[in-house]
Amino acid sequence: MMKNVKIVFMMTVENLHGRELLSRLLEWKVPILSIIIEHKSKLSENTRNYLKNDFYDPGTFEKIIKENNIKIHYVENHNDDETRKLLNLYDPDYIILGGTRLFKKHIIETAKIGIFNAHPALLPKYQGLDCIAWSILNNDPVGATIHFIDSGVDSGPIILQEEIDYTDCKNLIQVRIKVMKKAAELMVKSLLGIHFGTLIPKPQELSLGIRHESISEEKLNEVEKIIMMQNK
Repeated sequence: MMKNVKIVFMMTVENLHGRELLSRLLEWKVPILSIIIEHKSKLSENTRNYLKNDFYDPGTFEKIIKENNIKIHYVENHNDDETRKLLNLYDPDYIILGGTRLFKKHIIETAKIGIFNAHPALLPKYQGLDCIAWSILNNDPVGATIHFIDSGVDSGPIILQEEIDYTDCKNLIQVRIKVMKKAAELMVKSLLGIHFGTLIPKPQELSLGIRHESISEEKLNEVEKIIMMQNK
């Protein structure tokens, strides 16, 4: 399907978002040359439990990559010199992110065509953190966006985005999982669309962007009440 293309996947260790994306890409036979995993960092430990739930799990990392001949590398920080050397070695056309820290310029520049990121909200308005919760609190559409990264925060050109209907969800974690699944679906479409020239990235109207910070516990409770009320 995709011949003579070099793709590197990057994620923090065992995070669910990364496993979902990786699983979907491999289902579509996307030729991933290497996976670079950040571990032993504070970020990687914090993201292990991101999206933790008792109703959905795409499987462990080892289970997902079983029977796939992919080179695996573990690094302590995706911005460190070891990562840069690995990326220079693989010389990727594309890098796909499955949950990482913000990248510095010397890492961003290693991808010949671009670095794909899945953002759990509709850009440009919802940049930053906890954007699903902020969207619900503000009575705005909820969805996922695939974009190329640049040196900013969630500010790179948009490739694909789509809203979801979350009226069947009973709580925030269910909404987040549904957005994650939509993001994985859109990631495959975005990669194929860019590679085969059927999609053209569109620069964001950054004047419409709002950088969101972590939402408070009090407001999270409001969000849960909103979701609960819609199911009555």
